[in-house]
Amino acid sequence: MIKKILTKPVVLIGMMGSGKSTVGKKLARKLNLQFYDSDKVLEEREALSIVDIHDFMGERYFYQKEEEVIKEIIGYGVVILSTGGSSFMNENIRNYIKEKTISIWLDSNLETIYERVSRRNTRPELIASDNKKELLAKMLKDREPIFKEADIKIESDLEAHHLVSSIIEKLDAFQK
Repeated sequence: MIKKILTKPVVLIGMMGSGKSTVGKKLARKLNLQFYDSDKVLEEREALSIVDIHDFMGERYFYQKEEEVIKEIIGYGVVILSTGGSSFMNENIRNYIKEKTISIWLDSNLETIYERVSRRNTRPELIASDNKKELLAKMLKDREPIFKEADIKIESDLEAHHLVSSIIEKLDAFQK
């Protein structure tokens, strides 16, 4: 269990398929904290899937609503928040996360991400792509320098229960 009491929300960032939602739920359960997935909250509020929000309301609308949801959830206090794969690319969101939270980058390799995202056709960036793996490789390369700005980096190719233990250890060390 965590030795130091958390005083800030914990925000999980990383590529789609890096395990943010799965790990976030388990981490919240282990720490007895509330868990939120910004994509799920947004879908519930808009009564549309993330793909449909992109398609029908537009990308600009999506990013505006995403920013509102993330800032609101961070305002709840000490919670675990899983963000969308591109959330941290938004400079306003990134700066807010860096100022108000402990950010954890779940870093996965291309093969793991590709295998995980290929299971579902719910990723707006990938739906129209003929070469999903190539697109993911480019996204990973482009986003990595930004993801490196997170407070903590975790290699997330392990099983979720191993990741939770590793995250708790790193959170303890980070807070010292």
